[in-house]
Amino acid sequence: MTTPNPTPSPTHELATELATAFRGHPAGVAILTTMGAGGPEGLTVSSLASVSVVPAVASVSMGNGSTTLAALKEGSRVVVHMLDADRTDLADAFAVPGADHFVGTEWIPSTEGAPQLSVPGPVLHGFVQAMTDTGSATLIAVTVDRIDIGNRRAPGLVRMARGWHEIPR
Repeated sequence: MTTPNPTPSPTHELATELATAFRGHPAGVAILTTMGAGGPEGLTVSSLASVSVVPAVASVSMGNGSTTLAALKEGSRVVVHMLDADRTDLADAFAVPGADHFVGTEWIPSTEGAPQLSVPGPVLHGFVQAMTDTGSATLIAVTVDRIDIGNRRAPGLVRMARGWHEIPR
């Protein structure tokens, strides 16, 4: 017998505690890009997770007010760029909400038409399989259909305590 989960009641204290808990949890940094009707869109994410290897599925989450989320609803091709510690410039640029992240940023259209940044890799190419509204954010499942493995020479980049940090490889 399954007992249904209770409906969570939003409290400011719980939200603050959750944010504080995750600020101290290191998370890898990536940039997700897509092509919307108005042009290229993208944002820095630290919520990238591997969901399944067969089929190849990854997930990210983003706030419901994100312009990138709005573009994903228009067209579902995405490129996920896993960042090394030497690309904090890109992480900073794509972390600014509402900014035109592609001004002054070198990119080319991927084979599938989504914006691809110049990073050493890995770069995941895929399409949106599902979107799940979770309240103030949306969880996005991305089916990966191609990977540019690249060459990672620099230390890894993680987000923790509102800052970028290097980790050795």
